[in-house]
Amino acid sequence: MEMLALLLFLALPVLPARCGSAPAPPRRAVHLELARVDADNLTNHDLIRRAVQRSLDRGGGGGRKAAVGEAEAPLVAGGGEYLVKLGIGTPQHFLSAAIDTASDLVWVQCQPCASCYRQLDPVFNPKLSSTFAFVPCSSDTCGQLNDHRCREEDDQACEYTYTYSGNAETKGALAIDKLAVGNNVFHAVIFGCSESSVGGPPAQASGLVGLSRGPLSLVSQLGVRRFMYCLPPPTSTTPGKLVLDAGADAVRNISDRVTVTMSSSTRYPSYYYLNLDGLAVGDQTPRTMIRSAASPAVAAGGGGSANAYGMVVDVASTISFLEASLYDELAEDLEQEIRLPRATPSRRLGLDLCFILPEGVGIDRVYVPTVSLSFDGRWLELERDRLFVEDGRMMCLMVGKTDGVSVLGNFQQQNMHVLYNLRRGKITFAKASCDSSS
Repeated sequence: MEMLALLLFLALPVLPARCGSAPAPPRRAVHLELARVDADNLTNHDLIRRAVQRSLDRGGGGGRKAAVGEAEAPLVAGGGEYLVKLGIGTPQHFLSAAIDTASDLVWVQCQPCASCYRQLDPVFNPKLSSTFAFVPCSSDTCGQLNDHRCREEDDQACEYTYTYSGNAETKGALAIDKLAVGNNVFHAVIFGCSESSVGGPPAQASGLVGLSRGPLSLVSQLGVRRFMYCLPPPTSTTPGKLVLDAGADAVRNISDRVTVTMSSSTRYPSYYYLNLDGLAVGDQTPRTMIRSAASPAVAAGGGGSANAYGMVVDVASTISFLEASLYDELAEDLEQEIRLPRATPSRRLGLDLCFILPEGVGIDRVYVPTVSLSFDGRWLELERDRLFVEDGRMMCLMVGKTDGVSVLGNFQQQNMHVLYNLRRGKITFAKASCDSSS
């Protein structure tokens, strides 16, 4: 029976070398609901603990090989905290996939899945879709992939391997089919049809939706000019929001907003990359970043200020990460300001910088200074709710230390409209209430 399924799969059509025309851009804004990976029957502590562990697996010094021609990248794609509903093929096969602003590929697990991680949704069966076709190895699209080969037994379809740290990877063939996103159906969307996946997203996700600047990401394929998301706190039961080709109106009337020009990295061109050139804690004199030859920004070939570290905006990581020397400076400044006893790092949460709370006193009753990050002189302020979580008698900083590039995670982006203006190369952070019904 398995051999029959494999033969049927291999008999699926392969497109001509040009792969057809690109999908038409959306005619109107596409509104999507973002569900958290962990939604029900978990305590607030367990929600935070699981999210932190996935972040540590993703950004704790590991790396991945990007799908499209880049050097090994400092983030582990394949995780994800927020899910969107998609419909693939004709008739539509509905599934949930994790969004990732640091990934440049859309992929789902496909039958026959020789070695796949367990997923809750039924696995997509391409032989049941009348509009499915493989992308040929001779196509320009296949040539953009960093790790690909021609599949000899399948009319030269384009086979890829997407490798993560920790020996995790996904393998399959590039394909093209209809994709339903919200109330819109897009034709000729290219995605990875993975037949072998090890160490991928959580079981709630059937795959991954790359939203990076790479040519095979969903926003690039659809020609989206801008997109925006609004993320509620991690313990909220309200879903988040993702809007494609809109969002400017949502931030225009918010006075408390910061707009930052994105930088570019010759080594990691698909990332949403910012120049971090200052850090301040409370009323202390802001520290000015002085970039050394070993700085991740130099290693990444980042542009912008000569005295700046690179920082990647990453919606798929819950906690943020700072390059080791910056993290140590932040920890020192926070310890001077907060004036509570340092606690042993939280083993339950996996966080390093923790303080002991007074007995019977919650985190909302102690002084926590604002931490401000400067991106080319534009200051983004992070208050208590975007910095610390309470863990019993402790409060712990939701920031980790890394030897790689610094990361702005989704915990620090909660309760903000985050607008990516791809045409102008800018990101706007505007304070909002994302757990309201409006």
